[in-house]
Formats: sequence, C-alpha cells, structure tokens
Amino acid sequence: MAERADVVIIGGGVIGTSVAFHLAKLGMRDLLLLERSHLAAGSTGRSVGIVETTYGTDVNVAMAKIGYEELRRFPEVTGETADFHPRRYVESVDDPKHVWYLEKAREIGTRFGLHQRIVDPREILEVFPEIRVDDMAAGMITEEAGFCDPHSVAAGYAAAAKRLGARIRTNAPVERVLVERGEVAGVRVAGEDVRAPVVVNAAGPWCNELNRPLGFEVPVDLWQRQIFVTTPHPEIPADRPLFIDVTGRFYFRQELDGGFVLGLVEDAAARDLANPETDWGFKAKAVEAAVHRVPKLAETSIANGWSGVVTFTPDQLPVMGPVREVKGLFLANGMSGYGVMISPAVGTILAELIALGTSKTIDASPLALDRFRGGGTPRGAGLWLSSK
Repeated sequence: MAERADVVIIGGGVIGTSVAFHLAKLGMRDLLLLERSHLAAGSTGRSVGIVETTYGTDVNVAMAKIGYEELRRFPEVTGETADFHPRRYVESVDDPKHVWYLEKAREIGTRFGLHQRIVDPREILEVFPEIRVDDMAAGMITEEAGFCDPHSVAAGYAAAAKRLGARIRTNAPVERVLVERGEVAGVRVAGEDVRAPVVVNAAGPWCNELNRPLGFEVPVDLWQRQIFVTTPHPEIPADRPLFIDVTGRFYFRQELDGGFVLGLVEDAAARDLANPETDWGFKAKAVEAAVHRVPKLAETSIANGWSGVVTFTPDQLPVMGPVREVKGLFLANGMSGYGVMISPAVGTILAELIALGTSKTIDASPLALDRFRGGGTPRGAGLWLSSK
C-alpha cells in the first residue's frame, strides 16, 4: 500500500522546513517532508545568514520584518535555536542617482515601523569607524537586523515540525510530481509513490526539474555565489554592523570571533548545483572590494571559503502560491539570495494558503507566478540594483 500524507513538501532547506513547521502549527499534522540529501544541504547551508529588513517594495519589507521578528524570537516560537545575533545594518550607494532607492526603502520601512535613517556617509563612521566613506553618495542605518546560523534554522524548524507530528525523510530525492486529471496525486520518490493531494515545491535550484514535466517553468537564473572569510583583525571589534554596498553588489558581516564574511554578487552561471566549487581565482575580486571598503582588512588573510547557488527571478521577488496548471501544487521558489531571512514569512504564507485558502498575514498576490505571464517583465524589486 502506497504511503500517504495530506501534504508533501519537497526540499529540506529553510524554506521547506519552515513550510512544514508553519503548516503543523496551523494544525495540519499529516505532513511529509522529502529532502534529496540532508537538511540544509543546498543553498541554505551555503548562506551567510544575514537578516535585514531594508527593501524597496511593501511585500518584501512585510516578509523581511516577519522574518526578523521570528528569527529573533526563534527559541520562543520553535523551542529551538537560530543562533541569532542582533547587529545594526548599514546600506550604502556609491552613485547619487541611486539615493532614491534608499529614500524609497526608508519611506516603506517607516510605514512598517522600522527604525531607519538616511545619513551623510560621514555619520556611518560613528557606528563603523574603520569603514571608508569618501566615495559613498549616501547611507542608511537600520536597527532591525542581525545574523543567524542557517543550519540551525533549518534543523530547528524540522525538529519543531516533527514534535508536532510531521515526518521528515532525508536521502529521498523526488523524481517527479504525480498528476491525475489535472490534480496533484502525490510524488514518486526512490521508485515508490507517496499519495498526497497537495505538494509544495521548495526544491531550490532543482525546482524546474519538477515543474518542467508539468508544462511550466519558474523564470529563474541560477547564479554562482562565492563567499570568503577573513581572519580577525585585532583592532576591529566583533560588533560592527552588517554592510551592503547596493551599487557595488558587495556585502559582509562579521563572525563572532571578528573575522569578516565577504560576498560579491556577480552573474556567473552555476554549474554543479549539488557541490558547487569554490572559485579561488574570484577571491582577488572579493578581497579587493573588502580592502577598498575596510582598508584594515589588508592586514588580514583569507581563512576559509565556499560556494553556493542562488536562484534569481527577473524581479528578485520569490514565486509563491498555487499554479493554474496543476491543482494542489504550490510553489516556494526563486528566493533571489535572501531566502534565509524571509523563510519565516514564506512558511507562514504557504501554510495559510494551503490550510486556510488565503494568505491572511501578508498579501501574497504580488508573488504569484502569473506576474510573469503578461508579456512584460516586472520591475526589479529585490535587494540589488542592476549591475548594468
């Protein structure tokens, strides 16, 4: 007799585990999460764990604020730890023509109750004395931010979901979604069928391997992400703000020992999704950007590095919700590099859509796949300005 569940969730990163937990919290307990490898094996396990709330659209800020609040209170919500550490967040633009972005983000953030202020770059030195500001056009300081351990978040959601009755199977790659008469019938995993009327695709960079046979794709580009970690600098305290240069697409945060975790966004197509290789030749670009922004980092060395895969949609907003092609299939794809920080909101939205029939906490309609079906491309709405 085939295994059965009310809902099958595909993917054991922060997104899939969050969906499982929030569904269980709403009373749906016959849940089965299937992960092709181990929990947090994909993009989650290679994230730098930045949690911040500054974005240029209402839906992004709404998701980010829920994410910040839940990750900050993770032990209360789940009984587990996210290893969350509060920090200020500094965002800068180098070109005066991009100051509008900060102004718009502040306007939205103010409506959501965030504590933000646009500052002359020299004011950033008050919270980050070692940073170079002479080539910044403007900056913004936000209080609602910090960083977490993505592994702990996924493991915590999974543990909490299991306590509420969910089942979790690792080393269980889903081969395809089963469909009968236009409706979800379950999934095929390891040559066996699991029957279920609802399936959530939270498969990260593998999402279209499951979507494509059903007659549609989510428009995502798979980009390689390179991360490098410096040794601590004895003169830089380990409490400096998170930093993102929106124009230069460069970001960093500190480890608890004071080392800097560096990331530089480039549109380099990912090759190996399961085991992306670190491009040590790319290290020079990341180090150059880091030393330019924090000159004292020239006195440190690179202690570690890793690579991951980011799924970017054309407008840098996730794709979430049901699809017209198959009744009972729900998407949670295209997190565009900030899946960890919005994972609480994604789980909440999907759980409400499935259990209640509508997303009550956040209006999720701007995140539907149908926004890409009108012939045009929605404008960019995520973190990064165009590199063009």
